[in-house]
Amino acid sequence: MRTLIRQESYKYIKQRGTQIFLIGLFIFQLLIVFCSQRYPKVISNKDAFLNNYLSDFLITFFFISISSTIISKERQFGTLRSLLYRNFSYIQIIISKIITMLIFTIIIFLSSSVVSLGFKFIFANKLDLTKAVWKAWLLTSLNNFLTLIFLMSLVILLGTLINNSNLALMTGLIGYFVINIFNQLLLGLISKFNWLKWNPLNMMNLGEQIQNHDLHQLTQLSLTQISVGYILYMSIFIILAIYSFCKKSI
Repeated sequence: MRTLIRQESYKYIKQRGTQIFLIGLFIFQLLIVFCSQRYPKVISNKDAFLNNYLSDFLITFFFISISSTIISKERQFGTLRSLLYRNFSYIQIIISKIITMLIFTIIIFLSSSVVSLGFKFIFANKLDLTKAVWKAWLLTSLNNFLTLIFLMSLVILLGTLINNSNLALMTGLIGYFVINIFNQLLLGLISKFNWLKWNPLNMMNLGEQIQNHDLHQLTQLSLTQISVGYILYMSIFIILAIYSFCKKSI
């Protein structure tokens, strides 16, 4: 397993797409910094900082695209066969990919947060880091991270069901927009149909409910209930993804 994780990590680091993304992410954050300085009515220094200079938006797109093709691309190009020939099991292969993806996601999130702090101290010294600002920044980052992890577990499942990497990528990106739009509509329906509160999309609001406890009035779930539901549904998605991967021929 460790060998597989090391190989996956090396592959992500060496991929040209990853290197371009990291450079582009830094430049994008820098552009948002200048926008917040030049056009404060469009986005203020405080809002820009609290949202990590909008880096979480790009990170979400990046990892949704990777998650959707994590299996389909290698199946399409036949690279999974070489791992099976080396006596690695189906379960070891997919679990190592999921673990590596999680580690990579945490590293990128932490890195973008560190960069945001650096930009804040360099370009936005007038913004006081009060206890309220620190708390809002940390909770916003946690919210975005938890939402992304939940989406990734669902997208990985879809990726194991679709053989074509391009189709899997399109499905993942379109699904991201559809889920976010439908989730907002769903919150309105939950007030009319209470049983809808147990659907998986409602659990995706965990991070936002941690950030704003009053959201329980919309989700109709306590923080404990939505936390348990979040973990349960995400575990189901991952288990189904492993099952689907193991049942399909490489």
